[in-house]
Amino acid sequence: MLFYAQMLHAVEPKPSVMDTILLDEIVTYADYRKYQPGAKIISFNIQQTQASSSESIDQLISRHAPIYIKSDAGGLSTIRIRGTSPSHTTVNFGGININSLTLGQSNMSKIPVYLFDRFDLQYGASSALNGSGAIGGAIYLEQNNRWIDGVLANVISTHGSFGEHQYGARIHLGNGKLESVTRAYHHQKENNFPFKNPYTGNIENREPVDDIQKGAAHKSRGIIQEINYMFTPNEFIRNMLWYNDSWYQIQPNMQSNLNFRSTEEMNDKNLRIWSEYKNENNLLKFDLGAGFVHDYQVYNHNMSQQIIVNRALSQATLKHTINPKTEYKLGAKYQYIVPEVYSYSAEKLIREQHIDLYLLWFYQPSDKLKTSLNMRQMFVTNFNAPFTPSLGAEYELVSTQSQHIIIDGNISRSYRIPTLNDRYWGTQGNPNLKPEEGINVETGIKYHVDRNNSQSSISANIFHMDIDNWIEWRNFGVWQARNVQRVISRGVETHSNIKFKIANVKSDISLNYTFNKAEIVAENEKRQQLIYSPVHIANLSYFAQYNNIQLFVDGKYTGKRKSNYLGQELPHYFITNINASYNFSIKNQALKVSMAVNNVFNTNYENEKYYAMPGINFKLGISATIHSLFNQ
Repeated sequence: MLFYAQMLHAVEPKPSVMDTILLDEIVTYADYRKYQPGAKIISFNIQQTQASSSESIDQLISRHAPIYIKSDAGGLSTIRIRGTSPSHTTVNFGGININSLTLGQSNMSKIPVYLFDRFDLQYGASSALNGSGAIGGAIYLEQNNRWIDGVLANVISTHGSFGEHQYGARIHLGNGKLESVTRAYHHQKENNFPFKNPYTGNIENREPVDDIQKGAAHKSRGIIQEINYMFTPNEFIRNMLWYNDSWYQIQPNMQSNLNFRSTEEMNDKNLRIWSEYKNENNLLKFDLGAGFVHDYQVYNHNMSQQIIVNRALSQATLKHTINPKTEYKLGAKYQYIVPEVYSYSAEKLIREQHIDLYLLWFYQPSDKLKTSLNMRQMFVTNFNAPFTPSLGAEYELVSTQSQHIIIDGNISRSYRIPTLNDRYWGTQGNPNLKPEEGINVETGIKYHVDRNNSQSSISANIFHMDIDNWIEWRNFGVWQARNVQRVISRGVETHSNIKFKIANVKSDISLNYTFNKAEIVAENEKRQQLIYSPVHIANLSYFAQYNNIQLFVDGKYTGKRKSNYLGQELPHYFITNINASYNFSIKNQALKVSMAVNNVFNTNYENEKYYAMPGINFKLGISATIHSLFNQ
């Protein structure tokens, strides 16, 4: 239907260009794209990120990618790509995987969209490039280097329903070679939203009662500071510091909300530092990096139960272009980890060291064919990690001025070493756990057509993932982590997009859908779909721009999900959001006012069993971009 729409409505012979480029930039694209032909990697466009600029990354992904994110009303939010667990997706900032080493995952609700320029999302295994944990996917948090000569600043203020406030600022200072980039934000929400409560104690009522959510407030603030220096366009130093401080009340479930007395609280503080020097001026190109991470968590202000993990990192890579069609990259990464966790036994615990050695090989035998062979071996203190290779290829089947058809494929091995909690938590940790290991196979086809008056693209991927030694915490007489099961995840993903223009209105329509069977495989037992893993997910979005007015409408369908292995299910739901904005200028400085309506139809739904979610809510925001450039 999208292709028919483009032929019917595209009437003006001009390509639709949606991005407004204010300044020239040097965009540093990481090698994870070049060395992974055949892998599925998507980028969120500028309209999507701007519409979600007052949100966290969980909202950006949930609204624009057919991926399930399990969340309550703002405290904890975790991602599940292709049915895998949250600890099976790495979240990469510079050379750091920011996932907690105790839990193995990141809280998606505490990563603000406003702090970053680009977000890339990889589906499927990428352990050969990203190491332990990259079984289900990877997220890349990226910044662009502008290297401006002058000052460029952006400030925002957003206020919304249920006591929500956000303030942010991004300030670029530079002389063309030396630049300072400061990005800061503050976000808070009372979360006192009304909802229909069907529970009184442990009894489900036929007639829900009116209730207001209590004890679910949250607050976050953070800053990313960069100091960068460019010797030449191919040689520069980047220094990044990211500090984040988040506090939230642990949301009471609906059974206890009516008789609410007090709530529990969680406080997280994270310091992440990464510095790198990159030189690509010579035949042998190299990159040197070093970093430090301090993760701190305390529950209910109980200072005797602090969870602290410090780690130091270093990385070195050497890249050599043998000829225009052949390139390889050698790399080594080292981590030294010092946990200070109240529940870990000092007798069992050791200071842990990780060493990763890897080789990435890119070969393009013809203009139409790209291939890669990647290999990685990890070494861990007192632990055996598997060897992880990957092989990928991409072939351009049709290439004309207006049409392109590309077929690709990838096969890769992936793994995850058990988290520190899995191995050392009290008497329940199990130091004898095996690493989780997976095989990922996928193939896809992409079709892009660029006519005089429109652009359209559609892609489809088929994937099969087999994960062995799946780690699960379960009551075996005592709660403990064990390698208990095998999981097979398979499915189909489709993405389609069309851009066209009617008169002065530019339009952009996207439709995404995922069918995913992610099942536990056990001997002599019927296969079961994993809990909180819907079989069907779909996204639809429409963006329109008329002169200085922009409108963004998106909707997401989430299918039924099991909430436990006893057969209970959460019903499907559909959420619609609208964002409208108006751009104008005063004395050549750009201003923007925006209004958002989320959950337009006031849908009553649960993302996690027994936990209420807000109905219709509103946001009003204003932003200003101020620039004083000397090299215009």
